[in-house]
Amino acid sequence: MSFRTKQQIDYWVGGVLLLLLFPLVRLLALVLRRDHSLARKRGCVVIKLVGAGSLFLAMPSMQAIRRGFPPGRFFLVGTRAVISLAEPFSWFDECWLIDDSNLLRLMASTTRVLYNVVRHADHLIDLEVHSRLTTVFSLLTLVRNRIGFVDEIMFWRRGFYTHTTWFNTHGPAYAFYDLLARWFGIEQIPVKSFHAEFRRHIEAIPPPDRLELPTSYVAIGHGCSDFAKERQLLPDEWARVLRPLTLMGYEFVFLGGPADASLANGTIAALGRGHNLCGRLTLAQSARVIAGATKFYGIDSLLLHLARSLGGEVISFWGPTDPATRLRPLARQERIVFSRMPCAPCVHVNESPPCRGRRDCMAHAVNAITAGSTAAEHPTTTIDGWRMEHDAADVKSMQVTYV
Repeated sequence: MSFRTKQQIDYWVGGVLLLLLFPLVRLLALVLRRDHSLARKRGCVVIKLVGAGSLFLAMPSMQAIRRGFPPGRFFLVGTRAVISLAEPFSWFDECWLIDDSNLLRLMASTTRVLYNVVRHADHLIDLEVHSRLTTVFSLLTLVRNRIGFVDEIMFWRRGFYTHTTWFNTHGPAYAFYDLLARWFGIEQIPVKSFHAEFRRHIEAIPPPDRLELPTSYVAIGHGCSDFAKERQLLPDEWARVLRPLTLMGYEFVFLGGPADASLANGTIAALGRGHNLCGRLTLAQSARVIAGATKFYGIDSLLLHLARSLGGEVISFWGPTDPATRLRPLARQERIVFSRMPCAPCVHVNESPPCRGRRDCMAHAVNAITAGSTAAEHPTTTIDGWRMEHDAADVKSMQVTYV
């Protein structure tokens, strides 16, 4: 299924189910009067279906919570992309897969996971902020304590979760993940020790067999998930950004999943050099390659979060998303190139970007760094926007200039 189809299923099917379940939920709350104290520690399950990068941001808090549960009683419910991040590092005792490749597998795998949660957990942490179906899933588990986020749009979640934490879409996501630990009496989040342990784990991984890496190379994280592809740079844009480094003798190693291979090939063709390792390495092996790189260039993605935690020099490009809300502050060598157009950020704020995928913001970011700037703030003398006519399938840019 395409990501857009999944969004529609979540919105409509999830909305109808919540509407039908609400009277029953309120009635049972009045009749059963269950004890929702967080003192019970039979087991805890964490839900994260979209965005492995967000899971990585949440892991210092989640690992702090995990230490309060008996061994073997901390679980993850996630899609394949999310579980592929968690499994190599043993952050959870078990990972339970939700297979969303088609509707039949989605229903079958969800039923299996529901059975597992009912058997093993009395706490549930829903890391999804906007999903309706994860709210339905949380209810169907019958778990005693259900912890989730609410914001100005998803305020109705208060009627379905036993414990809710306020989430601000325009605020730092990592801060709200960290605040979840307060429900369990945890006041200090060991961020530094988590990242230090992650680096030790990655450095202990041997380089992949039969992989010949250049002596000095720049690692490129050019791809992202199907959600908000507007974050990506085009091949010719990457070529413009990286071409000055070719004069310094650098080689380029492109990392990502199988779906990112085509974009890497296009960039290598435009640049005239590069090594495409997309789909050839595990996530942990990709992190090992990043650890050996001289620099890392990337966009808002999981690989960027991994690169920042590994301590090397990092250059990242932003537009549809805001680095202030996505990046945990770390003492690292870093350059952030962000085009703060009036419509940015649009991801995590709108159902779809107002530019319909034109991504002028990313083009502004590329123009800024190729011109020698370290920031891509849009000029205050000119304001760009978008106009949509009722009978037009596309949008057109509009602009005003201050005099």
